[in-house]
Amino acid sequence: MQTSAVSFRCALLLALAGFAAAAAPAGAQHGEHMGARTGSGSSLPLGIPFERAGSGTSWLPDSSSSPMVHQAVGDWTLMLHGVGYGQYDRQGTIHGDQQLGLADWEMATAAHALGDGLLRVDAATSLEPSVLGARGYPELLQSGGTFDGARLANRQHPNALVMAFAASYEHSLTSELATSVYVAAVGEPALGPVDYMHRPSAAVDPFAPIGHHWQDATCAANGVVTGGLYSHLVKLEGSIFNAREPLGTLYGVDYAGARLDSYAARLTVLPTGRVAASAWAGYLYDDDPLDPGLGMQRYGVSLLTETRGLDGGAWSSTMVWGIDIHHHGSREHEHDPGVAIQTRHPSSSFLIESTLDIGSALAVYGRAEQVEKTADDLGFLGGDLMQHFTVRSLVAGAVRDLESVGWATFGVGARASVDLVPQTLRLTYGTRTPTGFALFVRARIGNKQ
Repeated sequence: MQTSAVSFRCALLLALAGFAAAAAPAGAQHGEHMGARTGSGSSLPLGIPFERAGSGTSWLPDSSSSPMVHQAVGDWTLMLHGVGYGQYDRQGTIHGDQQLGLADWEMATAAHALGDGLLRVDAATSLEPSVLGARGYPELLQSGGTFDGARLANRQHPNALVMAFAASYEHSLTSELATSVYVAAVGEPALGPVDYMHRPSAAVDPFAPIGHHWQDATCAANGVVTGGLYSHLVKLEGSIFNAREPLGTLYGVDYAGARLDSYAARLTVLPTGRVAASAWAGYLYDDDPLDPGLGMQRYGVSLLTETRGLDGGAWSSTMVWGIDIHHHGSREHEHDPGVAIQTRHPSSSFLIESTLDIGSALAVYGRAEQVEKTADDLGFLGGDLMQHFTVRSLVAGAVRDLESVGWATFGVGARASVDLVPQTLRLTYGTRTPTGFALFVRARIGNKQ
């Protein structure tokens, strides 16, 4: 127990060092690109570099680096990126499992100058439903998603076949102000940080954070409309969207009962080209398919940084705090029996993660998390399902690129996790420090410059 606590603090200190390095002046000017995507031939209105575009409508630091292939097709610029992990995953304890599987996503973006603005179309897909099935892959303390009418617990649900299909248009109003509109059949509202699959600090980890459903779980909502207003350094945006998670197929888009009756707002500030800070708030209606008709509030903040790594590489770090306030059914008011009120159960999450590139071929990464989860989240079938437990997870891993062939780069990696559960869960898991590990081969579109 003491060793796990010390390791957790060490991981926090390591990532905090990355934040400090990014905040240091050291000649860093706004718009400086270190290891950034190159050759895009595109920029956002106001001369903002395309490197800033994150998942959905979110912003990354301008210095962000992400492998991507650019191809001119007539007047359009086509950008391709994505990754696939063929992995052996073994999670310990009676709630763990072992599995050979695939974690992947692929995305294409087409951009075209239109008037004084930029038109962009995004489409993303995944093979996980065909390979993993509806239960996804084993991951201790993970929660969220459903299977066969029950909660998925200690497993990460698969990505859907259609992860994104969206169009956006951004237009300059003046030399200092621009506006944007984003419409998605499947897409991401302005709620949460940059999705973990698109954060440079998490891009080499094939596993989702265990706090995913407290932070960026609305990354593939079936129906989103977002409007934004931004300057060179500040962006304010608001969304209406359909928060319902379908109980049906992972192979298509399910609009059964869909309505744009959830809403969110997000403010993002870039004080320098190395740092992006965001805060958000939202209300999700009917997002739980096993408890229909109820709502949830979600709030959070994030800080993303990217600075120089070792031997020409990059060093990316992210800090996220998020809180969900669930409305779990109604009861009569004790002083007014004719009035029904809903009980509220807040639970919070905290994440800090960092990836350090050592040259262009080797990356080491770590993640530390603390999440408040209920007995219902963890898959318990009896007792007080609203009882809260504070669980922690510490992850470390490394990836080594071996060979590039055309647009693809191939490599190998490993990941290890040590979790810490409270004493009240010791008998449930058989230990207070359950562990897991994974070995994987990686195929990635593009190569870091």
